[in-house]
Amino acid sequence: MSRKIQVLVTDDEPLFQELVPEQLAMLGFEASAARNGRAALDALSQRDYDVVLLDINMPGLSGLDALRQIRQMEDAPEVIMLTADDSLSTGIEAMRLGAYDYLTKPAPLDKMDAVIRKADEKRRLVRRNASLSAAVERRSEERAPEFIHRSASLKALTAQAEMAARHDSIVLVTGESGTGKDVLARLIHGKSPRARAPFIVVNCGALPEALFESEFFGHEKGAFTGANALKRGLIEAADNSTLFLDEIGEMPPPAQVKLLQFLERGSFRRVGSTRDQMADVRVIAATNRNLQQEVREGRFRADLFYRLNVVSLYIPPLRERPEDIPELIDHFLEIYRRRFKRPALDLTAGARRRMETYAWPGNVRELRNCLERAAALSPDDLIDATLFLPLLVPQQQAAEIRGSQTGEPLPTLYEVERQHILRAFETAGSNRERAAAILGISTRTLYRKLREYETNVRSNELALG
Repeated sequence: MSRKIQVLVTDDEPLFQELVPEQLAMLGFEASAARNGRAALDALSQRDYDVVLLDINMPGLSGLDALRQIRQMEDAPEVIMLTADDSLSTGIEAMRLGAYDYLTKPAPLDKMDAVIRKADEKRRLVRRNASLSAAVERRSEERAPEFIHRSASLKALTAQAEMAARHDSIVLVTGESGTGKDVLARLIHGKSPRARAPFIVVNCGALPEALFESEFFGHEKGAFTGANALKRGLIEAADNSTLFLDEIGEMPPPAQVKLLQFLERGSFRRVGSTRDQMADVRVIAATNRNLQQEVREGRFRADLFYRLNVVSLYIPPLRERPEDIPELIDHFLEIYRRRFKRPALDLTAGARRRMETYAWPGNVRELRNCLERAAALSPDDLIDATLFLPLLVPQQQAAEIRGSQTGEPLPTLYEVERQHILRAFETAGSNRERAAAILGISTRTLYRKLREYETNVRSNELALG
């Protein structure tokens, strides 16, 4: 179903109000009518229109006065003035006030059709340029992060990602927290035909469940208490672009249903609306959870999982590709040389060896945060290994994680993760927000992990008792 241009016809003549919307509907527009300038402003506050046909001479609020107010609206529609006066001065005045064009009544239907479509095209270009400008302002030196690697496994993965980028198929990126799922998603977007459009990111674990639908799909004015104006959601922001759904496994069940409906139909409704809207969105989702296990345990919808799992890309943890560690160290060191204006910044041989032999349970994110902390705190340009000691687990445990022959049993991945999270929680002074920031996970995920550890401890105490 193609997108329909939304047109508001404003004229005080009842016959015009009735006939013109019908004629526009036959041309493929979705048209409504307003009887005067005040009614047009009310309609625009309730619903999003692309183009307004506005009669100049109306009782009460004139067309030109209404035009002045419309042009002051956020994301205003394009306005085409209608006049029975074919004098040039009238049209010039309307254009000076911001009208896209003007038509003399009665205007031929084919001319009206052409002008409306050109006005809508201009509005879409203006919105796209505004989105691009906002995206440029938000992005820093890492707006196009590189997917740094040397390992054969990531070379193959990158090749798959670049192949997937050529088409609009949904991509599901999986892997442990901190492996670079967002970086791979940006790579796919950057290699795709949509690369010039903004890359829209939604952290599904950070959106409160009560506000998820409104943030995702937007809402109409008056849809609920506090909805004082029309709000466009993230889906609309990603129209003709890429929507990255990070931590998709954290999405609440009611929102999963809504997302599935959008993926199946390509249409959605704002909260409080009865009208479907179309959006051309390419979706990339990412999770550190085992979604198949989540489906078996009833926490994630099976139908949504199968809809997302079209092109599946798995990023292995850093401990399984140690040859990537030197590349990552050099890459981040170069970033911090520029950021801290210290061109001679480097690691001692001991510090580099310690980083290259560490298991990095927090993966690339942990490596980066550790290196940034050391670069920020080092009094000298040569960073010593002692700056890493508070952050890294003992060398012996790191060797065990990598499977070296120590003569002792290997710790489970659960135990390594538990110790790492509890260490970060203690380092943050038991502050959940700070601990989550250190770990690079959402506070909801941290809370769930801590509650899980507490439950297991109580269970063990009961068993021993």
